[in-house]
Amino acid sequence: MPNSRFIKTALLLLLGSLTSAVVAQKALQLEKRGSLKTEKYFVGELLIYKLKSDKKVWLEEYMRNISIEDGVIFFEHRTVHIDSIHAIQIRNARQGVKTIAGALTGFSYVWNFWTLVSFAYGEPLRLGTSIVGLGSFVMGQGLKLAFFKTHKIKGRKRLRLIDLTFQ
Repeated sequence: MPNSRFIKTALLLLLGSLTSAVVAQKALQLEKRGSLKTEKYFVGELLIYKLKSDKKVWLEEYMRNISIEDGVIFFEHRTVHIDSIHAIQIRNARQGVKTIAGALTGFSYVWNFWTLVSFAYGEPLRLGTSIVGLGSFVMGQGLKLAFFKTHKIKGRKRLRLIDLTFQ
């Protein structure tokens, strides 16, 4: 019996080492000089970025692959060199902010719906009722926008492509 347990354990360890050599984790890493904190974006994740050639348009695309040797990120519809990225936006607002923003937006939809229903049944449309619905919608969307974080790639910040494959 002890021999079969030893063989099973050895097979499991061998299988684990073979699979870890096959699975590669490539990532785009955002670094700030003088800081230990980094942001990593792995292949398959959504990246929101601006290019240096068009600094007004935010692009949202999933990373399909990364070529570390060439310094290139492959997206579904384009290939981008990391030196041509101007800024990256992080949309990981805290859960409380997401909850409050969603509640305010949902409240505005319900408020405006019942305002239109009461207007259809003959009640006059008042400015105060419209302001409540519109104001809660604007506050909900404003909270979402306020908690985005934008990193411009210049000066102390840089992008690096890394390969986290364990041999």
